[in-house]
Amino acid sequence: AVSAAACVMVVAAALGAVVGSAVHDAASAGGSTLWPMALVLAMSAFVAVAAFVVDALRIGPPGAFLPLLAVEIASALPAAGVPVGHVVGWTAIGAVTAVPVAMSGWVLRPRTPERTAVASAIAAVDAFDHDRTSPGRRHAAVKAVHAAWQCLHDADIAARRDHPLTRDLLTAQDRCVSLLHGTAAVLDADGEDLSRRVPSPRPTLRFRFGRAAHLRGRSTLIVVRLLVACPAAGGIAMILDVARPDWAVITAAMILHQGPDRILGTYRAVHRFAGTVLGLVILAALTPFDPSGAALVLVLAASMAGIQAYLVRNYGLAMVFITILALLLGALGSPDDLTGVTRDRLLETVIGVLVAVVVLWKTLPSSYRRILDDADARVAGTIERIESASTPAEARELRRGLEFDLHSATTAALVAAHTDPGWTETRWARHHALNEAGYRALAPSGDGPSG
Repeated sequence: AVSAAACVMVVAAALGAVVGSAVHDAASAGGSTLWPMALVLAMSAFVAVAAFVVDALRIGPPGAFLPLLAVEIASALPAAGVPVGHVVGWTAIGAVTAVPVAMSGWVLRPRTPERTAVASAIAAVDAFDHDRTSPGRRHAAVKAVHAAWQCLHDADIAARRDHPLTRDLLTAQDRCVSLLHGTAAVLDADGEDLSRRVPSPRPTLRFRFGRAAHLRGRSTLIVVRLLVACPAAGGIAMILDVARPDWAVITAAMILHQGPDRILGTYRAVHRFAGTVLGLVILAALTPFDPSGAALVLVLAASMAGIQAYLVRNYGLAMVFITILALLLGALGSPDDLTGVTRDRLLETVIGVLVAVVVLWKTLPSSYRRILDDADARVAGTIERIESASTPAEARELRRGLEFDLHSATTAALVAAHTDPGWTETRWARHHALNEAGYRALAPSGDGPSG
């Protein structure tokens, strides 16, 4: 995973630097004022592809954010006098450094990720046990148990029932199921999708991409909204003659790239604006000190640590650090014209936020209905195929896909319930019945590890 992320970051930096260099050279030569649109379109295409991959593979936060930020920052560096080769070279050095550092614990403690995942699951179940009325702790416990099983699947030890980590996680899962349903033998499909059966490993990449390529699916919806909002935000910024239209693009993209839920997207928009404002205030306080050299590296490292710490937990706080990081890196230090940069950044943020919110609510506004209906229909179709499977091996593979489809249907139902509770209520009985039927179809795989 770290190696893949490293490659993506190098590609992102190369794309940003090449396009940014072309735009800067054209501007220096007195070329067309439309040249910045090349960067807007490149960023739009990049984030659309990245968001599709992230949603298709269910990678989760921070998703496409950091690669797109790399494109944006790299695009500004040629204007600051940094050659394209240096941008790509230093990014590659960072990527090559990250892999051995990330893997360094393997020498002495090779099972640390698995132990950490199982310990987190046990801790989450303990927290749920201490407060059984808390929906947040209930969801956190189920999510942690699922995440731990996927970690053990990735490590190829989930099928080893005699392994201490497998035994510990089975015990934690039994406790969680008992707390959820009163007994480990009963599954309430309207509650949490957890039973005594070990969750299946993730389906293959080909399977997940195939599911996401559906023209009526959520991944396609995310791409469509990004391809509408990002060029529009960048184009409006250019019409208003703001210095950095790429800021408007990244603002719109970050609000839309993590999913089609309009309520959560609106919250992200508010966090984006508030975090940017606070980040600019802190940057103004740092500017008189004009950090450079080692001091600048420390400030940038602290900003990156803040992003990693809060990007999933509190997007508004993460935006504070993102703003500082982007502006310091883009200018290779404190901005020369802080007033101008602050004004442009605020205006670009407002443009990106407004465009993203309008697109979120007005582009394919009823898509949540189609996505839920299609997800439920896919569950129903897979159940029928399991019932008519000719071999046990075929049935096992179909059940593996069914578990993935059930999670997709649950996600679609939650988005629909957020967006339109009244309409969702008219579909809930069918969704609930399919959910129950789906988990009954998974039951023949037994209590042992499946897939």
